[in-house]
Amino acid sequence: MEFIRLTESEFEKFATLIHEMAGIYLKESKITLLSNRLRKRLKAKEFSNFDEYYNYLKNSRDAYELDEMLNAVSTNETYFFRNVKHYDALIESIIPDFIEKRRTPVRIWSAGSSSGEEAFTLAMLLDEKGLLERNLVEIYGTDINTSVLEEAKKGLFDDKRLRTTPPQYITRYFKKIDTSLYELDRKIVNSVKFSRLNLKTDKFDAKYDIIFCRNVMIYFNKEDQEKIVQKFYDALKNDSYFIIGHSESLYFIKTGFKYIKISDAPLYYKGNW
Repeated sequence: MEFIRLTESEFEKFATLIHEMAGIYLKESKITLLSNRLRKRLKAKEFSNFDEYYNYLKNSRDAYELDEMLNAVSTNETYFFRNVKHYDALIESIIPDFIEKRRTPVRIWSAGSSSGEEAFTLAMLLDEKGLLERNLVEIYGTDINTSVLEEAKKGLFDDKRLRTTPPQYITRYFKKIDTSLYELDRKIVNSVKFSRLNLKTDKFDAKYDIIFCRNVMIYFNKEDQEKIVQKFYDALKNDSYFIIGHSESLYFIKTGFKYIKISDAPLYYKGNW
């Protein structure tokens, strides 16, 4: 396929469609990025231009292709042991406190889990403490991208995803199966329950003790952020924790969360601190 690029009007149409479907907010500066990612779907479906593809998405009932389009445009860069201070707070303080209070199983949700590196990091740390096999903790991972969820279930990762993983964890939990490909221990893979969830449109029915949503809120506009944060708040039990990325903040969002620090990790708390 020859190189084609979205026009400004085409970009606006696709950006609106993607926001309506998933809540992902794309600035005009992302026009090249979106062009590159959508071009793969044009080739796969044998469309000659972006207008044809857009009209197909709008007028057909091809739910599979709508998912494939979202898979292509959603961002999935992640790696193991990212922002370790959050894990330190959970492993050394918060989770042991829940267990001591007999508040088990401790239910943890990784929202926007991508291919599972965040959830699996937590699972490895919990396993090291002997907490996985005792059924004291349940870990859930969700993402809108079905492709990355399938990757998570396979448990195969290239060495770039392990770039900040301490060597002792690579030795204990990974098996090198190719020059730059590693297989994660099935006990860790099977300890996380993965499912598809759209943060913008789906309901959050379950109740959790800890919710991770790191480096995800930046893809939503302020209006959607407020709605989604409220849904997270409602999905947490009382005396629970909400964790976002180190570069993110709820400062400009109306919320009932309290900002606190535990083990030098910034957290948001629901309850009476």
